[in-house]
Amino acid sequence: MKTSKKAKYPTLQIVEGVREGKKVKQRTIAHLGVIKNQQDLQRLKNLADKLIQRLEKEGLEIDPKVEVKELKHKKTIYDGFGLVLDRLMDLTGFNKIIQSAGRKQHFSLEESIKFMLVQRFDLPSSKRRTYERQEEHGFQGIDLQHLYRSMDAIASLDEAIQKQAFETACNISGLVDCFFFNVTTLYFESVQQDDIRDFGFSKDQKYHRVQIVFALVVNVHGIPVAYEIFKGNLAETKTMLPVLNKLRERFSINHVTVVCDRGLASKLNIEALQNANFHFVIATKLRSMPKKLKVNDLSNYVALPNQANIAEEDRVLFRTLPHPQYADTLLIVTYSPRRAKKDKEDRERLIEKLKRKLSNSSDKGSIKKLINNAEYKKYANIQADALFMLNEQAIEEDAKWDGFHGIAVSNSAEISVEQALARYQDLWHVEEAFRVAKSTLKTRPIFHWAPRRIKAHLLLCLINLFLERFLESLLRQNNVYLTPDRIRHALAQVHTTIFEDRSTKREGAMQSLLCQDAQAIFQVLGIPTQRNTTFQSQCCA
Repeated sequence: MKTSKKAKYPTLQIVEGVREGKKVKQRTIAHLGVIKNQQDLQRLKNLADKLIQRLEKEGLEIDPKVEVKELKHKKTIYDGFGLVLDRLMDLTGFNKIIQSAGRKQHFSLEESIKFMLVQRFDLPSSKRRTYERQEEHGFQGIDLQHLYRSMDAIASLDEAIQKQAFETACNISGLVDCFFFNVTTLYFESVQQDDIRDFGFSKDQKYHRVQIVFALVVNVHGIPVAYEIFKGNLAETKTMLPVLNKLRERFSINHVTVVCDRGLASKLNIEALQNANFHFVIATKLRSMPKKLKVNDLSNYVALPNQANIAEEDRVLFRTLPHPQYADTLLIVTYSPRRAKKDKEDRERLIEKLKRKLSNSSDKGSIKKLINNAEYKKYANIQADALFMLNEQAIEEDAKWDGFHGIAVSNSAEISVEQALARYQDLWHVEEAFRVAKSTLKTRPIFHWAPRRIKAHLLLCLINLFLERFLESLLRQNNVYLTPDRIRHALAQVHTTIFEDRSTKREGAMQSLLCQDAQAIFQVLGIPTQRNTTFQSQCCA
């Protein structure tokens, strides 16, 4: 039965499957008529049966009928992720790099890597669980040891992959003129220290676990173009220069602006950026400024341009002045009423929470443990006998800075205040990349301990992150706007059901229809959207 958007009623046809290369297409043998009601359907069905009987009498080979009640489900293959990932690996050029490393292996390195990437794209899990699920994604014959050996084989490919990632990002979004840089920590379910794993300041609050420090660089579209791994006890301010120097070594980049948060702001970093001819937009601490500058005095501020549609009391104000701590640098300070409201609410919520905790603390030891929290400590006074008191003066002083924020901008950047603020606001791209890497792709906790395996684990996670961001960018260029969750949900619905006819012992495959999002993804990537149902002619008994 065939339906059409242009036709009012469906039609009944007799068709046969014809293989053309790797595809199976349907050829119409006869048009039997239009189905307007149930009686038409039964009449035309009887006609089809008679025509088939006639063809059989004339000696033509006809596939036996399929009775739905005789079909038995054997397995479901979720092939959407594999189809898309395979295409993305070709488009990015990653396949060629992995193929070159796989020539020395006695197994298919490319297939093993693709399998691990597909599994992490769908549902990140351990290597053993990944191995157990290989048939769900249409893979066969991959041993568990192949997965670990594959990691060993690609551990040294990080430089080649990062170079290819940078070139691919430039091809799709133009030359990189702005980097967004940030650092996070990735912890292990371990306390064992070594050359790379160590205790340090944990951004996941996992101070009782060893960790590594992970630095990431993304472009304005959130596509990762470089990363680096450091020992777990290294201060984040010391990570920027090694990463940027490597970028210089790999690529001929000039007139590039580096954007990062105030955790990376230090005089050493600023001077190094200037010496290397990098422009920068970096958040800066305002409370350390000389009091004579009166940074938080609103009488020195004016409204930002282009706020005609915003009520006067809600407009963002700003002022500029030479940065008192960094040479050849402009300090831009903004005051936002909305930010001021949030700062006040956050502080009041924290103080209220602190008061509740104190009212439930029955001994001096618990109070001492409580105020070890840095957020609480800045509002606290602790006397020699462990008596805790709120520091009203500190609270009042903190309130004077509600709504204020500052960024340091290199004079060499030659950009306007609005452009500098816009670039800093785009820093969310790298924050989002960290969130996807940590949560969706399950980069941590890390369960490997050998340095080469740790590097391979991070490389696989970054390839996944790059491919996901690359796909989002391709879709946007074709006016298709899908979030990572919607992409993942759409591809999870693409599957092939394998079934068996119990009466004839023939095996068949029924491919799912594509939802609207999946169809858009396939069309943008040039993957065929026609889905078929096929039977194998040979007996599968």
